[in-house]
Formats: sequence, C-alpha cells, structure tokens
Amino acid sequence: MTSQNERAGIPHLLDWSNAIAFIANHYRQSFSPGTLHAAAEWATQKTLPEALRHLARHAGLNCQFLSPGDEKMSAWRLPLVVQLRDGQVAVLESFDVNNAVGVRFVKELALLSYCPLETLLPEIEKTIAFRPSAPERDIRTESYLARFQPDWLRKIVLKDIRPYLHVMLASFAINVLALSGILFSMQVYDRVIPAQSYPTLYVLFSGVLLAAVFAFVLKIMRGHVTDLLGKRGDIRVSDRVFGHALRLKNSAVPRSTGSFISQIRELEQVREMMTSTMMTIVADLPFFLLFQVVLFIVSPWLSWIAPVA
Repeated sequence: MTSQNERAGIPHLLDWSNAIAFIANHYRQSFSPGTLHAAAEWATQKTLPEALRHLARHAGLNCQFLSPGDEKMSAWRLPLVVQLRDGQVAVLESFDVNNAVGVRFVKELALLSYCPLETLLPEIEKTIAFRPSAPERDIRTESYLARFQPDWLRKIVLKDIRPYLHVMLASFAINVLALSGILFSMQVYDRVIPAQSYPTLYVLFSGVLLAAVFAFVLKIMRGHVTDLLGKRGDIRVSDRVFGHALRLKNSAVPRSTGSFISQIRELEQVREMMTSTMMTIVADLPFFLLFQVVLFIVSPWLSWIAPVA
C-alpha cells in the first residue's frame, strides 16, 4: 500500500531528469541527456527513491534524501534539488548575504529566482542531494602525472616531423631555382655575347625572372610553415618545463632563487634551436654540397673558395 502511494505521488520523472542533468552539468559529468530522459520514461513504475537513484547512476551521480531542516540548508551543501508541496521540482543553487536562496525551477532552468529562506522552507516537501559518484578527472593532468621518460624532449620536437619533410622539399626547390642565376651567366657569356642573340637573352632573362618569383613565393610559404611549427614546439616545451617547475617540491627547488631562474632560462637555447631561422639553416645545409658540385663542374679551382670562406 505504501509503495502504491509513493508511486501515485511521484511527479513527472522528466522534471527530475532535467534537474539531474543540470546537476551533472554543474559537476561536469559526462552523460547522455537522451539516455537519461529515456531512462526516466522506463522508471515510472518504480518508487521515487529507486527511480532517482536509477537516473542518478545514468548521470554519474549518487543521491541522498535529506530532511528539509534549517541545519541542512547551508551554502556548503549546495546545489540541492527540492520538491515543493505543489509538486514543482527546483534546484537550490546559491545563498546571498540577505539569506535569500537562488532557485531554478525545472520548467525554467535558464532563469534564476530569489526567495527568502524562511518563506521557502515550509514549502519544501523533499530535499535530495546529488553528488558525483567518482572524482572528476581532468585529462590535462595525465601528461603531468605520467612516469618520467628520458626522451621526452625528442618526442616533443619530433612530433611534427612530417611537415618538416615538406619544408625540405621546398628548400630543395628554392636551392635548385637559385642555380638559375649561375646558368644565366654561363649562357650569356657562351651564347648571347658571341652571337649577339638578343632574342636568346630575352628568353633567358624571362626564365630567370620566373624562377626568382617562384623562389620568392616558396620562401614565404616555407617561412610561414616553419614559424607555425616552431610556435607549436615552443608551446609544448614551455608547457612541459614550466608545468614541472611549478609542481616541484620545496625540497627539490634550489635555495637560491637566482640559480633556479638561471636554470629555467637555459630553456631559451632549446627554443632558439626550434625557431624558424635555425630550422631553415638546417634545411638549407645539405644543399651546400649541391652548389659545391656545380662549382666544381664550372671550375675546379673556384670550388675551393666556398669551403675556405
């Protein structure tokens, strides 16, 4: 008989599911609102405590019924879900300095209403506290709590290794196009000047100008890509190093603040290594041998000037 009375007095469980969804969002719980509402439709034959515990589990929460006494209504216990005598379900969200309670009724959760606590208490029939069943996990802390790996810097630096292949390809094209100036000079002295062939000069000059335009565009694109990759690497390294520095125990921190700061400043050398200028120099370095081969073909004696310089 008691069970039937409890079932007859249950308000629409969709109101309770909306209140539970609001509490779950407040605690940043991961759940499916659709699954929660579907569970409310299937739990209509259960008693109110059973139905609420069932819905709370779907939202990753635990629930407990409280007595609506004054000693239970404190800011430390908020948020709370209450059922009023007229059947309305509301969420108690806050207290202010005037002892007014911030209430969100389920029918209008987007609106926050205020009413005096002494006026609200006589109208409360049931008070339920919903709390997370497990502590909240923050995926951002997993990288800091992971076991130390000696090769962490190499993994961070080489994480974007594939885009650097495109940088190498662009460097190859830029350096090959840079040879057009040498070939232009050779052709002018060998073909244009002896034969006084101005049409040949026009064609050669047009080709060199086109090569210079392509080389300029490729340099701009390569600089943009290397800047972006350097920024990403700088952010990852700085986040890892400064995050570790902030979490150091007092026993591990050097007593001298200046010494500790100087150790952190050494990070600048790593950051400079990952900048676009350094990566461009590394990408262009292999093509020094290409120019040496070309100079050796033109004049073996002139090919020794570049290494000596």
